[in-house]
Amino acid sequence: MKTVDIRYAGRTVALPDMCEYAKFYRKLAGNCWEANTFTTLARNLDSDTVLIDIGAWIGVTPMWSAQIARKVVAVDPDPKCAAILNALAPAAGNVTVIEGALANRGKVAIHAVDCFGSSETSILDIGNGAEASARGFGIDDIMRHAAGAPVFVKIDIEGYEYEIADELAKLKHYPLRGLQMAVHPQLYEKSLRGGWLWRRLRTAWATWRLGRRLGGFIPGPSLHKFDSLAAYILGGILFRGKPKGADFVFERNPAPTFEDKS
Repeated sequence: MKTVDIRYAGRTVALPDMCEYAKFYRKLAGNCWEANTFTTLARNLDSDTVLIDIGAWIGVTPMWSAQIARKVVAVDPDPKCAAILNALAPAAGNVTVIEGALANRGKVAIHAVDCFGSSETSILDIGNGAEASARGFGIDDIMRHAAGAPVFVKIDIEGYEYEIADELAKLKHYPLRGLQMAVHPQLYEKSLRGGWLWRRLRTAWATWRLGRRLGGFIPGPSLHKFDSLAAYILGGILFRGKPKGADFVFERNPAPTFEDKS
């Protein structure tokens, strides 16, 4: 696969040279895409730490992180994205690709917006384009690839985080360095049935529960533009025309010793 070198967040990374990503690459090179994500990754990754990147897309975060981390485990169910990740991984040398989805069952249906390869493929039935089946992997299956190292987990699964809160709670069994989880209340609300008010209230409550799921285990969540989880629920979901996505960041330092659960 032909690649193009893109410099962003202080590092040069080879990404797929495909015309459909050209506009995004200009945004990426201008540091106009998720700058806080790279700040969080840089703060938590080092040569001893494994990054588990669930929802790895076309390699933007895993291939960048591979230059810092001991190892990167890139997980994605989108067939086009998985093919791209497999093509990029050998050059990095420390990236393992899992072709599948974080899920609580062995097989799931995935739905694309328009076509595969975008960043919007989800297990939630909200797409308007291609569909496919993919293997499902539980948290324990994925975490085994850390092989005893300290771990930072990044999760961006386009709304499905709401459907697998119990699976995410299993992270409590692992002494993580931290977790960054993208939440997509606008997508979750879209997947619900019922009147507007009912769907909005359900979305707000589900977001609160998701944010508190790891409470008492690891500090957080912190949010970039909101002072607290409660402020986000009010200002980012309940009293907005459309719910606003956010990143929940849970962190603790120094990193604890990882106990292998395999």
